[in-house]
Amino acid sequence: MLKEEIFNDKEKLKILSRVVAHYLGDGCVTNKYAAYFNKNDALLNNFERDITTLFARIHLTKGKYNSGTKLIQIQNKEIIQFLKELVSDYRSYALRLPNFVNNKELQKEFLRAIYDDEGCVALRVFKKTNEIKRNLTLASKSQKFIEEIKDLLEKSFNIQSNKINRYDKVVEKKIFTIRTLSITGKKNFERFREEIDFYHPVKRERLDAMTSSYLGK
Repeated sequence: MLKEEIFNDKEKLKILSRVVAHYLGDGCVTNKYAAYFNKNDALLNNFERDITTLFARIHLTKGKYNSGTKLIQIQNKEIIQFLKELVSDYRSYALRLPNFVNNKELQKEFLRAIYDDEGCVALRVFKKTNEIKRNLTLASKSQKFIEEIKDLLEKSFNIQSNKINRYDKVVEKKIFTIRTLSITGKKNFERFREEIDFYHPVKRERLDAMTSSYLGK
């Protein structure tokens, strides 16, 4: 019933694309609960609005860690089962692009949400050479997920990205392999801004600054 209601509503499908992307990015879905974590109030407010619109009369549990990270959590068996039917494994190393994100409208909403959580916009000036370095990157532990994002950017949005890189990150004596996808070049930044963009206010400002830094060239 829940699936039919959402999948027969185009606007709710867009919301679902964002919600699932956030759970894949800065969230988790277990057998007992689903939670979204973030420090940015704009993203948290958007997520709360989306999830309460998507699932009527849902009870939310909110909290805040000492680090400043806030959470929005739900404990509803029907919703959790529904989310796990859409994505079989929400663990970071096993991420995959959900099958229902199968048209450009849904892909746009999904990519915007995942880049809000996991994307990085970097504009740096090297003092010695006065050279400007510009980069828009996405990081994930899942090789397959990064490959799917790379393919999606190119085929649906004509945004070219660079070769996928990998590096090892040590956290509490454990080694994790991270994959990064990098976008460079003025045309690609402009296409990203026009086609996908950010909800995250700081990342949006940085993307605008990065694009405008090409002026006069």
